[in-house]
Amino acid sequence: MLDVANSLYEEIRVDLVRWLTGARRFIVLGVGNELRGDDAVGVLVARSLKRFNGERFEAVECGVSLEACVGYALEKRPSHLLIVDAFPDGKRLMLLDLTDLESRTPVSTHAIPLPLLLNAFGQPLEANIKMLGIGVENFKLGTIVSDEYREVAEKVARAIRVAAAALSLL
Repeated sequence: MLDVANSLYEEIRVDLVRWLTGARRFIVLGVGNELRGDDAVGVLVARSLKRFNGERFEAVECGVSLEACVGYALEKRPSHLLIVDAFPDGKRLMLLDLTDLESRTPVSTHAIPLPLLLNAFGQPLEANIKMLGIGVENFKLGTIVSDEYREVAEKVARAIRVAAAALSLL
């Protein structure tokens, strides 16, 4: 299981509140493959948040089609876009901005690195974009997400929900 104390979820929540201050519209994209074990954690986060969708907040289950979801999200013109995805980098949580993503080896398991994908839209991005990476180890095809990562998804969703609610985005 992701070996983090509740204080790390609180730290993520505080970072999200700081980042979201002044947000007009906040979109969360949950990315992952439900046929590859714990890679589904991003999808589970979005699924948990969808019931709070409204005028200023939207959670979208992208599954494996990050490319289609990013296009959809940018058409909605959010001020803030958070992409939640599993990454094969140990058991930790990381809130990354685009410059972090550009300077690292790909943190995602997807074919197109996020900075390259965003550049493909060919226009200045008006959204403030971050990625919340959740470190997992089981990407084995044909397995389901573990109970431990279901719990991680709920805790991450709660941190996002509490941060968004604190700023009246929900």
